[in-house]
Amino acid sequence: MLRARQRSNQTVSRREFLRLSALVTAGGVLVACVPAETPAGSAVEAPAAAPQQAGSAEAVATSRYKEAPQLAAMVQRGELPPVDERLPLDPAVIPPVERIGNYGGTWHSGLLGVADRPWISRTMAYESLLRWNEDLTGVKPNVAESWEVSDDGLEFTFHLRSGMRWSDGEPFTADDFVFWYEHFFLNDDLTPVKFQWMQPGGALGRVEKVDDATVKFIFQNPPGLFITQMGNTSPFTPAHYARQWHIEFNQEAVEKEVVDQQLNSWASLYTAKLDFLATVECPVLFPWMVTTPVGSTNRVVADRNPYYWKVDPEGHQLPYIDQMDYPIVENVDVLVLKAMAGEIDMMDRHIATPDNKAIFFDNQEQGNYHFFTMKFAFESPCVIALNLNHKDPETKRVFMEKDFRVALSHAINRQEVIDVIYVGSGEPRQAAPLDESPHYHERLATQYLEYDVEKANQLLDDLGLERGPDGMRRRFDGQPLFINVEVAAAFEPWGKIMEMVTDYWKAVGVDSEVKVIERSLFYARKAAYDHDCGVWTGADGIAVVMDPRWYMPFSNESIYGIAWADWWRSGGTQGEEPPPAAKQQQAIYDQIQVTVDEAERNALIQEMLDIGADQFWAIGITKYYAGYGIIKNNFKNVPEEIWQWHISNAPAQTHPEQYFIEA
Repeated sequence: MLRARQRSNQTVSRREFLRLSALVTAGGVLVACVPAETPAGSAVEAPAAAPQQAGSAEAVATSRYKEAPQLAAMVQRGELPPVDERLPLDPAVIPPVERIGNYGGTWHSGLLGVADRPWISRTMAYESLLRWNEDLTGVKPNVAESWEVSDDGLEFTFHLRSGMRWSDGEPFTADDFVFWYEHFFLNDDLTPVKFQWMQPGGALGRVEKVDDATVKFIFQNPPGLFITQMGNTSPFTPAHYARQWHIEFNQEAVEKEVVDQQLNSWASLYTAKLDFLATVECPVLFPWMVTTPVGSTNRVVADRNPYYWKVDPEGHQLPYIDQMDYPIVENVDVLVLKAMAGEIDMMDRHIATPDNKAIFFDNQEQGNYHFFTMKFAFESPCVIALNLNHKDPETKRVFMEKDFRVALSHAINRQEVIDVIYVGSGEPRQAAPLDESPHYHERLATQYLEYDVEKANQLLDDLGLERGPDGMRRRFDGQPLFINVEVAAAFEPWGKIMEMVTDYWKAVGVDSEVKVIERSLFYARKAAYDHDCGVWTGADGIAVVMDPRWYMPFSNESIYGIAWADWWRSGGTQGEEPPPAAKQQQAIYDQIQVTVDEAERNALIQEMLDIGADQFWAIGITKYYAGYGIIKNNFKNVPEEIWQWHISNAPAQTHPEQYFIEA
């Protein structure tokens, strides 16, 4: 038998072994043992060799997989290995929504500024350890082919896909998890604040390699949310690539690069080099890989990954679409015009607002597109948050008064906002779990919604916030009370909404002004606790625990209490110590994370929400409107209805790799 060759420092996969060593002697002649044609993902068995006469032509092995024409051409030119060698032993099989697609085409959409990275994640870069189901009912295998949990709930064993590769062709193995754990997660320069999901109950978990295709996460306390959290978590790193930028492995070269690029630390260099959107050399597991990075031109472009590890049921290597094209624009109107002109193939982000739907409807024929439905898993399109960690003590003193926030809430005419901004689509609502959620909380959803100017004035009067000669109220120290409302130029018409809201507030003597700023500046200011008041969308109206930013000071997205969240996540080394109620919520969440019993966990969630209702941290406007998106008529395999949720990277949970453009 012909001896199978080995790649450097790696074991030959079973499929490659079959391909390379299936030549056996029969009557003194080499005969190819060709794998039988089987559905993608099933076991491959080598059939018995058929006897041949001496001198007959050698049989030619054929692949049971198909690939894009440009990849096949690269194989013919010797620039790529055959598709069987590029796929894992058992690729993930993705059923199409409508039908098997055809290869080719470019998916045109767009980015609103260089900070609009989430749209890229939502369309081409969602390959976490597990992934959310299309209907958000839970998570399913993805990078991990399967998993097991020990009886005590402390050990999680994940089985990887043997033979899976990074986009540069290097093997993806358990070593990539161990590198992530030992040299990223445990490294204080790269991860100064350890991720909560890796330290349930305050004790750090650990990661161990079992073999190349098996990795184990081990905890001292049971992580009750761990499997769910893996639905949008990628605890692995391309170790073969990352070593060259890590100071522990390449100190002299790394330090020189830091000086040459005038960076402030080696950690900054490492982070930049591991940023797939800015560094095209960084290997990925995505269907497409960035070839024109952000910052190089006025667009981001990504081309198909020749080592992508998923196929359709007929064995076509995915993705179907050749290329992703994201022009970078500075305002939403440009994206709207592009969509109306038929220059956007499929998109909802930024453009699909209620006030745009009429013009999109009128231009369907011209733009050759139609609508699909988006169902929002978020609480609200507009949540208003005063900065309760304000650096000015007198402003903070006012903001910390719950009745002040209640007064501002009663001063808002929500129905008028809904009618004017959202064309009547919506329902007055605070930021609270949705009716569809098992954690629906009526008091949190419905309190302080009445438009009652008299009640608002009475609350402000009772607080002692007196009016000055100009009719505007003063702080407790007698200085003018003023709220600078900052909104990012993204997603919703927040500028228009808050112009209406600040007029309502002025009517009860609270002076305020709206500033629309670029998203990256908005994030920088809130991270530094420099804002008076910020606005953003809801976050987690279904599961609640994945992102309870509006119910408790949870993260840097909890705009009312970012310093409290920083204090909690850093173990008290950063930010500001929270007041007792917020601290109690954080302690409850810590307990939720180590509670395996679902009934006990749900009771804790209820307790956390009860405190959130008592405190009324932020002010909601409306329940989400009826959502939609724009899709070209020849753009296929997109479900008619998609849940919109940032945790599932919507629409990524519907597998964009199986979308296709009809030829």
